[in-house]
Amino acid sequence: MGSQGRVAVVTGGARGIGRAICLALARQGADVAIADLNLPAADELAAEIEALGRRALALRVDVSRRDEVREMVGRIVAAWGRLDILVNNAAICPMAPFDQITDEQWARTLAINLQGPFICSQEAVKVMKPQGWGRIIAISSVAGKMGSVRSGADYSASKGGVIALTMCIARTYARSGITANVVAPGTVHTDLNRNWPQEALDDLEQRTPLGYLAEPEDIAAAVAFLASDEARYITGEVLDVNGGFLMD
Repeated sequence: MGSQGRVAVVTGGARGIGRAICLALARQGADVAIADLNLPAADELAAEIEALGRRALALRVDVSRRDEVREMVGRIVAAWGRLDILVNNAAICPMAPFDQITDEQWARTLAINLQGPFICSQEAVKVMKPQGWGRIIAISSVAGKMGSVRSGADYSASKGGVIALTMCIARTYARSGITANVVAPGTVHTDLNRNWPQEALDDLEQRTPLGYLAEPEDIAAAVAFLASDEARYITGEVLDVNGGFLMD
């Protein structure tokens, strides 16, 4: 399994799940662009990827802004001549009860979590379609399939939208050699939940058939597979990586 010689970009790639995805793709043979608002962290990760023998590019990008995304794709193509793999990972997860979600919070969450993947995918397929090859992989969530009280209705709605969006892309571009799939994690050990009450984490572990929560590398492994040549006949799929928390 591999992505040898491929060019990838991972949004929100500097930390957490995104960071693990960047490293997994690099170890699989891809050159990786790390798109993130945190440019210093992206620079550090780029150096780590280069130490693995792959090329890396750190880019400061707000995925909700069309001009910045277009510039991101342009810089990748100018540097490496192509773009093969897009991982729509960048997201925010405000924690607010349903009746306390403001219009501003709702709009910002959907701008990053749903409009961002829409813009990034539109700009990426402009390069992938003439190549006749592409992989678009979106990171959704179990919350996008069953709703969530803890992470909030805005987050759940955005992640459900990402699933539908990616299926539309899969249907539209299947004959162009482009596949589009979703990875839907359950709770993952990241900075997002480091400060959650231990009782809440214990409860989630007890409700997970495998008995433990995921690490970022568990999600990255699924993404690396879907980005590979071995996954060429998989498109429009939602791959649940949640330890059995949701089985459907």
